[in-house]
Amino acid sequence: MYLILSILSSTVINLVFRYFPKYQVDNQQAIAVNYFTCVITGLIASGLSPQLAFTYYETSWGLYTILLGLFFVSVFYGMAVTAQKLGISVSVIAAKMGVIFPLIYAFFFLNEEVRPLLLVGIILSVLSVYFVSKKDKIKDITHTKSLLILLPILVLVGSGIIDTSLKVIEQQLSGVSAAAPTIMIFSAAAVFGSIVTVFRLSKGKTTIAKKNIIGGIILGIPNYFSIYFLIKALQSDFFTTSQVYPLNNIGVVVASTVFSVLIFKEHLNKRNIVGIIMAIVAIVLISLP
Repeated sequence: MYLILSILSSTVINLVFRYFPKYQVDNQQAIAVNYFTCVITGLIASGLSPQLAFTYYETSWGLYTILLGLFFVSVFYGMAVTAQKLGISVSVIAAKMGVIFPLIYAFFFLNEEVRPLLLVGIILSVLSVYFVSKKDKIKDITHTKSLLILLPILVLVGSGIIDTSLKVIEQQLSGVSAAAPTIMIFSAAAVFGSIVTVFRLSKGKTTIAKKNIIGGIILGIPNYFSIYFLIKALQSDFFTTSQVYPLNNIGVVVASTVFSVLIFKEHLNKRNIVGIIMAIVAIVLISLP
């Protein structure tokens, strides 16, 4: 149930982003507001007092949450620029391929068993993400600046570090609510996001607008729960780490694709259909006990 709720929360995030261009919402400003919304949502939903939640910064895993806050902001912005410059499919694929990092951690550091069917399922899940996401033509990047071509790599590495770090934090949450690290991560992200916003305001590159604030609030509520429920899924003994991340990734991609077809009337090409079939097979193989 936690895994399903995490997938649904992440899917709502993708759908909200789809509406931003329609209402001309400033992505960066909305993302900054979204992090403050995440913190408030977490405090209300968990019942934790701000004083108690932030005392955990002094724990062994407190520093991880600050670094993760920086990565959250950086990867979010990196995905946005990648989508604008190189195409949406490149951005999605790069972010989801980061799953290899927590899998390596699970197999080599947590000593999880590499079962043949699980391995086949993981390979299929990676391929399914590529096929399902392959909707638009990748722009010709032969003449693109070399530094710009590094963007997808940075998004991939950043996403992988975030996922792996969440597992590292989860391992140290003895008797601590999953809400605490989630609130702390988003608090750090809110600070970094605010710094970027103030800088852009000082340069005249953006102005405070009501629609950006509303967009950020709508985005922040599912964003908080996407991480909270993911940590809860990792805490559960129902699935191993090497099962949770692939299932979460393909679940988000497939669910986002299905809702995009139903709501936005997106067209599925043959590769998308093949990808969805591969994803279903991968889900079955990975879910086997």
